[in-house]
Amino acid sequence: MQYELFSDADFQQETPFTGRSVCLLGSFHVASKTLQKKLQTLGADVKSGLSRNLHYVVLGKDVPADALERLQQLAYHGYQPKSLSESDLDDILQGHYSPYIVPEQTSKDLHLTLRHYLSSQLHYEDSGNPLYMEELYLAPDTQTPQQDLYQMLGNFGIYANAYIDDTTDILVLSDKSVQHLREGQSDDTLHYIEQQYNQSRAQTFRFRMTSESELLAWMRKRLQNRR
Repeated sequence: MQYELFSDADFQQETPFTGRSVCLLGSFHVASKTLQKKLQTLGADVKSGLSRNLHYVVLGKDVPADALERLQQLAYHGYQPKSLSESDLDDILQGHYSPYIVPEQTSKDLHLTLRHYLSSQLHYEDSGNPLYMEELYLAPDTQTPQQDLYQMLGNFGIYANAYIDDTTDILVLSDKSVQHLREGQSDDTLHYIEQQYNQSRAQTFRFRMTSESELLAWMRKRLQNRR
């Protein structure tokens, strides 16, 4: 692949990179400085590192493992810059813009996966109350009647809501929603959680999560220990 350096006059029209930030990862067929200058000619703000405000990531060969891990971390929290290959870049240089344009305003776009559940899963210890002083969101599609769940939680001094706000600490999902995550599917509850996070000012997905059956098992065990 060859990159010619055109004059600024050749690119007075907007390109996919106009007013957008771009990060180059890995090695390419031309020197990085030459490629950076080319992208800047196309209106790009070339960044030296990954951040949540990036629009594009151009992936070359031998991308460092720590950079790939950082990309995964950004995606986990809902920040997903558009990934471009070197062939995509060549396509843009040929003037094929429409498949590659992204909004100028970056935003979170979290999609819940099983990884979110497993990495933030609440662990119940044999002693102590991991829910003490925490605020819970109770999903509306639990198998146990909602009124019964709220009553049981109240008996343990645990406060739960039917909504998510800035004070929410723990998300209680129905077993059905957890199964959907395991199958790579979604549902109304998962969409609601995504929407609330994406619209919030939070920069990280900080919630801890548990399932209805795990919560019930813990409460039953606590009741048995009281006897």
